[in-house]
Amino acid sequence: MAVHPQQRVSLPTCQSHDSVRKTKSVRETVPDSWKLTRQQQAFIDSFSEEDKKKQ
Repeated sequence: MAVHPQQRVSLPTCQSHDSVRKTKSVRETVPDSWKLTRQQQAFIDSFSEEDKKKQ
C-alpha cells in the first residue's frame, strides 16, 4: 500500500503595500415588489447592522 504525503495549500498573504480590491456595493433596500414579513426584514437588517459594526 502506498502512502502519499499530505499537501499543504498556501494562500497569498496580504502585505501593507498591496492594493485593496473594490467590492461591489450591496443594496440595502429590497425591491418594492417584494412582500417581506417582519421576521424576514429583521433578518436582512441584521446583516446590514453587522456590516456597519465591522467598518
